[in-house]
Amino acid sequence: MPRCRSALFLLPALVSTFAPVLAAQAPLAYHGVRLPKAFFAGNRARLMARAKAMGPGSLVVVKSMPLQPSSGDGEHLYRQDSDFYYLTGVEEEHAVALLDADKGTYTLLVQASDPRREIYDGPRLGVEGAKARGADEAAVFPAAEKTLNEALAKAKRIVLIDNFDETFRTKVLDVAYPKGAATWKGDYEKSLVDGRPIVAEMRLIKQPCEIDMIQHAVDVSIEGHLAAMRGSASFTNEGQVAAALEGTVRALGARFLAYETIAGAGSNGCVLHYPFNDQPILPGSLILMDASGEVGYYTSDITRTWPASGTFSPEQRALYDLVLKAQEAGLQEVRPGRLHEASIRAAARVVSDGLVDLGLIKGEKEAAFKRGDWNKFLPHGISHYLGLDVHDVGSYGAPSEFHRHGGMRPLEAGMVLTMEPGIYIPKGMEGVDAKWQGIGIRIEDVILVTPEGCRNLSARLPRKAEEVEKVVRSGAKLRK
Repeated sequence: MPRCRSALFLLPALVSTFAPVLAAQAPLAYHGVRLPKAFFAGNRARLMARAKAMGPGSLVVVKSMPLQPSSGDGEHLYRQDSDFYYLTGVEEEHAVALLDADKGTYTLLVQASDPRREIYDGPRLGVEGAKARGADEAAVFPAAEKTLNEALAKAKRIVLIDNFDETFRTKVLDVAYPKGAATWKGDYEKSLVDGRPIVAEMRLIKQPCEIDMIQHAVDVSIEGHLAAMRGSASFTNEGQVAAALEGTVRALGARFLAYETIAGAGSNGCVLHYPFNDQPILPGSLILMDASGEVGYYTSDITRTWPASGTFSPEQRALYDLVLKAQEAGLQEVRPGRLHEASIRAAARVVSDGLVDLGLIKGEKEAAFKRGDWNKFLPHGISHYLGLDVHDVGSYGAPSEFHRHGGMRPLEAGMVLTMEPGIYIPKGMEGVDAKWQGIGIRIEDVILVTPEGCRNLSARLPRKAEEVEKVVRSGAKLRK
């Protein structure tokens, strides 16, 4: 059997381009799903054990994500920091978690009740809500400032995860290392530890419940891609493609997108992080969609490329088949014990050799590959970790000499990563025949490393060219 096995699914596919309406009636729906309290408690216990091993007096301090302003008087929809969420399950802003490694206790500091603001923003946790979420002790600001300051002053070692809140970081430093001649001796007795790499390594190997949540995100994202593909025969603008996916994943329970949707037609598909999604879809164009939803704070990352008309041109098909062949080569290298860079090297070699065969790269294959001529056509990384963040945390090991986005870390069961080779030939690329120009292709799937090899969590979404064409044509038939 091949090392990378496709997952089997019993979930029905949506059959209409009006997917956002019908999706809400489908059994595939994950509105409001979250992981159990025991998951967060277990994560805290593991982190406290690591802190306790550093020596007595260790205190872990974790800050929630600050609000992100969107304009002069507004904020973006609040999304909790992934580390804070991983340790607490709390989705509220202005919160601080204190983990006392000596006592093994968890104190949560939260916002005080504010009836006026709660009319606008909804109820706040308060002390009772914090304890209901697993805290041993809780306090509300501003009174909680005293709790925080006393804990910082007492600690001998502060394991800090400030999560981009520079104001909070400065506050911690000012309390932990007070200025003045009378306190100089205390300054030398304290130590500050960056807790982010510790939690990153914890997050890298996914627990079974996390894999289930990632699968939920993948499942709703697949439905979004299918809705976009099926609607392509009638869509005239990239914005309609993006809307088909975004409406579908939201209807199925994705409160957030995993990242901003990329829906580029024609040469726009060659812009790796194409931000506009507002241009006409010209006849004969390919559509490259890199888009996914987030369910229960866990992400997906899927890309498909398809002909808007439902039929690849000969040049489009040749490049598409080459990218798919490269992805399959990369997947064969995804298994425990293999280096992360091995899959990148394997996929890149297929792209390089194939471009030589097509006449897009000149010269002998081995020499062309060593020169890196293929980087002109494939300028991005081919694999990255995925989890609570779309580019998830965790070390890739020593840098690869082969590729800047690769690492020398051996893969382990429980890692989740992407496999995403591509070929991009924008209009006007120098030295390339016009018949190849304006073609951008990427195929990306979510891959779980298993004890036996790997499993493609997004395999239910067609990848083979003829299967992709069939999905696009099926949408056209429904409207006749």
